[in-house]
Amino acid sequence: MASAQPMSLGVIPTGGKQNKQMTTKPKTAILVIEFQKTWTEKSFFHKLIKKEYEAKKVYGHTKHLLEIARKNGITVIQSPFILDKSDKERYKKIPFLPKLFGQFTANTWKVEYTEGIFAESDIEVKGRYGFDNTKGSNLQEILRENKIERIYFVGFTTDHCVAETMATLISAGYECILVSDCTATRNGKLQQKIEDKYKSIKSKQLIEEIEK
Repeated sequence: MASAQPMSLGVIPTGGKQNKQMTTKPKTAILVIEFQKTWTEKSFFHKLIKKEYEAKKVYGHTKHLLEIARKNGITVIQSPFILDKSDKERYKKIPFLPKLFGQFTANTWKVEYTEGIFAESDIEVKGRYGFDNTKGSNLQEILRENKIERIYFVGFTTDHCVAETMATLISAGYECILVSDCTATRNGKLQQKIEDKYKSIKSKQLIEEIEK
């Protein structure tokens, strides 16, 4: 799918151990990880994050952020998780837990994007089979093609798929920033652990910078 031209955005986030000194304004993208109905509607996985998801108003914050980002030309990348048994080789590589509980099943409501989260202009990651969104996928190819340098992360769960993907992309040289109120996991302690480990920012601050 086509995307808007990547926008340069010089936001200096708070928290984390990465070097915060910015000498240039890097081209920016928002990576949306698994904002699908498996996590946001009635399912076993939804029950795991429901308390944090609702208390932090993750849906509302994320939907608003993405709307503002698209209007201002920021690239939005969607990275869904899809378990497709017909793709036997890829299915073998998928972690056991989502297969055990029958989550993210291809051709069912469980893989659908949560209403209002996806837009036709978004770029979709293809081929993914791991919690780390780079495994088997074209994510890094998308980032290179769009000349992305800075990535803001939203989605689920903060301490697994989000954190693992951040770690890989930081190692690959990207600046990675967690949007704290657009992510959720099982409890606040696990969430805070990742916020302390990496750079993080609130969606309100990010929107203010986008709209400057």
